[in-house]
Amino acid sequence: MIGLVALLAATACTSGSEFEPPLCPAQLPAVAEIRIEEQGATLWKTTGEPPCADFRPTLADVRSFFRGAKSADRRDVHYTLSESGCVARGAVRFADGSRGRWQVDRFALGWLDRAGRPRLTLYCPQCHRRPWRQ
Repeated sequence: MIGLVALLAATACTSGSEFEPPLCPAQLPAVAEIRIEEQGATLWKTTGEPPCADFRPTLADVRSFFRGAKSADRRDVHYTLSESGCVARGAVRFADGSRGRWQVDRFALGWLDRAGRPRLTLYCPQCHRRPWRQ
């Protein structure tokens, strides 16, 4: 019975709130390899944020992002979460052999593109330490 409860909790989506969209398990395979191709990129200028050049997540940071990432509807994210114009980008290979392109911003919000699948919007509610600003 405890195993069933844990399984249901792992596959259930949250209901969301005023400040967080409904979040669902991303159900991604384990990450086998991460490549960071760009750090500190500026998508748009934002006042009150540190310079984008200061946003330099490490491989361990990006791996942690994927480990804690939940999927969310892009429209819900737009209305509930802060977004940063400061991003890092790269590529990922998963343990099942699939590959993807990713982007993540300073607020631990990002996306993952994989061939033959729709873009997955990801948010890591557990990413609280540097380089993430929650």
